[in-house]
Amino acid sequence: MRSSQQPGEGVGHDSPQLMVLDEASPEVPEITAPLESRGYRVVRVKSGGDALHVLRRTRPALTIVGRATAAPLTELRTAAREMGIPVLDLVDSGADLMARLGSSEEADDWVIRDSSPEEIDARVARLLRRSRALAAQPARPATSPIDVKFSALVVHDLRTPLNVIGLSLHMIEQALPKKHPDLEQDIRFVEENFRQIERMLSQLGDYARLFERGQSLTASEFDPRRLVDELLENRKSRPGWKGATVRLDIDTTCPKEVRLDQKCARMAIEYALVNADAAAHDEPIHLRLRGAPHRWLIEIVIDRPPPSSVSSMELGPQSFERLCGCAADRRGMDLAIAARISEMFGGTARLEALPGRGTSIILDWPARIDVGA
Repeated sequence: MRSSQQPGEGVGHDSPQLMVLDEASPEVPEITAPLESRGYRVVRVKSGGDALHVLRRTRPALTIVGRATAAPLTELRTAAREMGIPVLDLVDSGADLMARLGSSEEADDWVIRDSSPEEIDARVARLLRRSRALAAQPARPATSPIDVKFSALVVHDLRTPLNVIGLSLHMIEQALPKKHPDLEQDIRFVEENFRQIERMLSQLGDYARLFERGQSLTASEFDPRRLVDELLENRKSRPGWKGATVRLDIDTTCPKEVRLDQKCARMAIEYALVNADAAAHDEPIHLRLRGAPHRWLIEIVIDRPPPSSVSSMELGPQSFERLCGCAADRRGMDLAIAARISEMFGGTARLEALPGRGTSIILDWPARIDVGA
């Protein structure tokens, strides 16, 4: 089969993976057979829900969409756009062609189902070339939804009175008469709120620094298991810490070594755990490390049914509704920090909510990034 690709392009173990969704005809042999003969790895899915799962788990290079249910299809297109994955629409020829094209405006390209294998191949190759070219372009500097200079000023100026309050609480606690449980409980309540304000200031400062002009990453090789082990050990040793128990599960697919900015990776995982802590209550948190080809995935799972106010979403660095996430609203700045670092790595972050079952924060990162050591 002739095509616009160069000989050998798309062939081999690392050939692009294409996902094909067509609820009317899941096999779609007239589309998939020529692409498979060309060497592409083709994954066929039967529904929009399956397509979303594959999209988020394996990150195909391109998605081909035929007939599909409208609601999941809209979510699929949005997710693909946010992940930089092009969408090619299969359009049925016939009297409704104009209407079908009108509903395909969010696709990157379209092709009539009965087109020749050469044309389909050429459309796929064109979209893949364009996707690679866009990925090779330098990323535009991200903009912060808050004033970075002003937030740094607020954090700096509030530190002094907060430190004074902390010292005063310590002195008051030492001077308290013994065996006054009500008074002791009041002091504990004040201390908890003191620590909450302290966490907010630290979080605000970290968020602002991630958007500072000239912000860059420093990559080095490290063992993901060791990084997470040290993070959890440090978490438990903090004075007054009362967070949920974290159970670490390391899959055999987890890479033995990655090349990322270790400080930023640790910060992203810590803030994702902070967000999960607020929603876990007495339930344990499951921290799972696994891998995919050239990827490192971190999953933070709570087996506690989420409230109706929590839904699945792609996480973005500019999108948050409060400083600290809570059980009823997980859209805190803590997850925006994890999303910002994921973006800097060239990865993604998302929150998955399964009604009646639980929630997962998933950080999906490349195993290696090429920046200065």
